[in-house]
Amino acid sequence: MDNPLLQNSNIPVDYPAITLENMQIAFDHVLLAHRQGIEHIIRNQQALPTWDDMVLAVDGLDAQLLAVLYAASPLVGRDDAWAAAIVDFFAKATERFEQKFTNSVLQALYERLANSDIGKQLDAQKRATLRWHLDKFASSGASLDPAGKLRLAELLKQIGAASEAFRSNINRPGLSITDESELSGVPQRIRDELATRAQEAGEPGWLIACESVTTDAVLKHADNRQLRERVYRAYNTRGVGPGQQQDNRYHLEQLARLREEKAHLLGFASHLQQSLQVKSGGSVAQVRGFLHDLADQVRPAMLRWRVDMQRQATAQGLGNVQPWDIAYLQASSNTALSTEALREYFPLNAVVSALRQLMEKLFGVMLQARPLPTWDDSVQAFEVWQDNALIGFLYLDAVQHVGKQPDSVFTTYVRNRRVDAEGIYQAASVVVYCDVPAALPGSQPLLDHLSLRKLFHEFGHALHHLLVRTTNHVMSNVTELGTDGVELVGKLFERWVWDADYLVAISAHQLDGSPLDRARVGECLDRLRQLGVEEIARDLSLALFDLDLHATPNDGRTLEQRLGEARERCGYWPLADFEHPAHAFDHLVDGYDAGYYAYLWSDVHAFDLFTRFEAAGLLDRATGRELQEALFAPGASRPLREGIEAFLGRAASHVPYLRWHGLG
Repeated sequence: MDNPLLQNSNIPVDYPAITLENMQIAFDHVLLAHRQGIEHIIRNQQALPTWDDMVLAVDGLDAQLLAVLYAASPLVGRDDAWAAAIVDFFAKATERFEQKFTNSVLQALYERLANSDIGKQLDAQKRATLRWHLDKFASSGASLDPAGKLRLAELLKQIGAASEAFRSNINRPGLSITDESELSGVPQRIRDELATRAQEAGEPGWLIACESVTTDAVLKHADNRQLRERVYRAYNTRGVGPGQQQDNRYHLEQLARLREEKAHLLGFASHLQQSLQVKSGGSVAQVRGFLHDLADQVRPAMLRWRVDMQRQATAQGLGNVQPWDIAYLQASSNTALSTEALREYFPLNAVVSALRQLMEKLFGVMLQARPLPTWDDSVQAFEVWQDNALIGFLYLDAVQHVGKQPDSVFTTYVRNRRVDAEGIYQAASVVVYCDVPAALPGSQPLLDHLSLRKLFHEFGHALHHLLVRTTNHVMSNVTELGTDGVELVGKLFERWVWDADYLVAISAHQLDGSPLDRARVGECLDRLRQLGVEEIARDLSLALFDLDLHATPNDGRTLEQRLGEARERCGYWPLADFEHPAHAFDHLVDGYDAGYYAYLWSDVHAFDLFTRFEAAGLLDRATGRELQEALFAPGASRPLREGIEAFLGRAASHVPYLRWHGLG
């Protein structure tokens, strides 16, 4: 077929050739092919289910359906019609997989193969694949009676509707500024960006979009305390509405209850228990213990930090410190190299070149830039080579542009590495998104330290996906390691940009290419590290809230009570009466429900893994190869904890993380 979304994995998608019409044709085609294909496999495998004709055949159908969905996903911002078509296809694809995994006839075929003499003789990776399927069938309700399956389908439908309603309520219009004096203290570069956003929106003056990057920039620099308050209130009341359908309190509480009922229907004590079953952090008791132990370490440091913030506020005549003062006080007390000055040394192209060199040095991976068709002129495309073999494609959508969702920082795994039943290698494909502000005329996109962290983090995800060496779609799916297993590699690659010598080595001023001064970089990183306790406390409070909500959603406590208790446990700022961060906590509808702890768990373990690079050298090829063999290559076929211990040569330790942050 000549449909641009239905080509083989070795043919890059021709994005300019995609129309709304042929995209819809592709959607309809793969949905029908998946349904008919599963029916055909069931009919023809009754006598003797086999690896090639059942497992790999289903594997291929799944891979094709998901490849079309994820390949089309960058087009969601073209206009409302495109967004509606893609969202509708996502819902139908989700329903198709739900139908597949509740099919008790298909479940029985997998059980027969797994328990047969042939199945028992399969290699370890294939046996792991069969075990995964059997667990998936069981946790998806394939063994339920007809009434149970009907209720499960209804619950899943309600969960999907509540999740979509939650997302739609988060968006808020920005603040329009017509008097430039209100922007006193805001650097000219940021003012110019705000003016550009206003022009794009057809408004006069300057537009402070209700997005994290823009909000953080204004809160950090604006001298006008009233403006800071307005911006902070706007951002922290997202998802708050006048009626039940417009207020995310209702949707989040409903989601927690629906997930709880679904877990009970499937035989689990709670949604939390069900969620942790497919993650790497361990049991409910282990994860709760991990968070509580960390809270005990963080709370004293956070309380000291709050006292220091109040002292600074008093010294500047602000009276009682308010939440919209914190970022401003942090920035004004920083006498080291400012993040605004730091970004001048990290133009996007230089950073991408540094990432390409890092991949080559550590893993022998070559990212070869190619003029592949993309969905926007700013997107960079690469062929990915290792050991003289093409292993996949990587797309980098790093810069904000028209049609791109705000705050887009994530990685999409379009195709997983696999070998089909004919022995033909199917290459991996991955898209990295970041929210680097677009360049102003005569300049180029520049990255501050937070942007560097984000980009290195997402590149870690992409690399993990590309360096898997399993041979089927399921075992090559790194998301099957759970949110904590996925985030581990992203967090690991952030560690490179916390090393002063490495930052100096990759820095190049946008005007003359000169490097940073080592001493100034060290001071800047030390200051940023000192501020890290506030970030830990924020994430820890959200992780504790998430765990609490999905452990006991029916105990009568409100979202504010739960979040207040979580913040108190780790010493974080008490909530102001207008603050409702849970109302915009979109991780809880994007796959991180009962799993937000993953960011902290993975960070703690990433520090430990990084000690090997600190000892051997940040560009040491042998250590990089060992990392690939221990953690990347097995994909989802090996428990992550085993890979961590194999790479470290010992049990994991929390000490490097606590020591670096000055905790404990």
